[in-house]
Amino acid sequence: MSPANLTPPELREFVQLYRKVSADLSLVRTKSSNIGLITFLNDLCGRAYSLFYRPPRGSVVTALRNGIRTAAQTARKQKWALFISAFVFLGSAVFASLLMSVRPETTRVLVPAEMRPLFDSWKEGKHEERDGGESTLASAFYASNNPRVAIMTGAVAAGTFGVLTTSILYQNGIILGALGKEMNDVGKLGFLLASVLPHGVTELSGIIFAGGSGYVMAWALINPGRRKRSEALLAAGKDALTLLLIAVTMMFMAAPIEGYFSFNPGVPTFAKVGFAVATAIAWALFWIGFAKDREPTLEHQNSESRHTM
Repeated sequence: MSPANLTPPELREFVQLYRKVSADLSLVRTKSSNIGLITFLNDLCGRAYSLFYRPPRGSVVTALRNGIRTAAQTARKQKWALFISAFVFLGSAVFASLLMSVRPETTRVLVPAEMRPLFDSWKEGKHEERDGGESTLASAFYASNNPRVAIMTGAVAAGTFGVLTTSILYQNGIILGALGKEMNDVGKLGFLLASVLPHGVTELSGIIFAGGSGYVMAWALINPGRRKRSEALLAAGKDALTLLLIAVTMMFMAAPIEGYFSFNPGVPTFAKVGFAVATAIAWALFWIGFAKDREPTLEHQNSESRHTM
């Protein structure tokens, strides 16, 4: 039942009955000790109140719009966590590349033996032709594996104070940097970038958001303030979950690009580079400016704080 479905006479009767029951409840509470009657009237008033004052149910489009706005605002709010995550991930890649340049023998330590065949296949500088079925299977694999990695990266922070989150970001960064160094050594770094960046702009950003989610939770545990750690973690959970959902969504978005476009030898290099640049610009504009005019100002936040004290 919803008041919106009532006719005008029915709505007036509903309001009148609600007021009468509220008055009866007030009278019974002050002049009667009949617990059963008080409970009955209180339950009746509560049900009527929840029906009458229930916020209107929004459409799917409205919910989606609100979710996208919340995503952009949360990313700006927790930019410090995203910066740390990006520094660990990209810094590890730079570190691996520089270390391999200075000490080539460290390659055996930085690159796991099981990944050596993958590195060697990249050095061939070509992708095998895929039919539609193979591209679909590849996209399905990316859509199942990559979001799982994102969830793991963010979730493990709560139990390890961010240590395992840092470890996952570091390991992935090391692999990326080592692969870039070896591809550069054989003169095929451009091929690697053209193959990775079309989906990588979105996918690697998703890894950074997953790490940011973990660092939000880790900071709540490390610096809970005057609250208990459980309370601090609960308070930080909303933003952390939002960042993690962003990460998972970006992984899903990147999967079909990776499966059908990035590794498709039939797509020209200039098209891949152009797509990567356009994607990077679009994401940057979104995170920097989307719904920024609807964010509460510092003065408004302080005003609300004074009213709640």
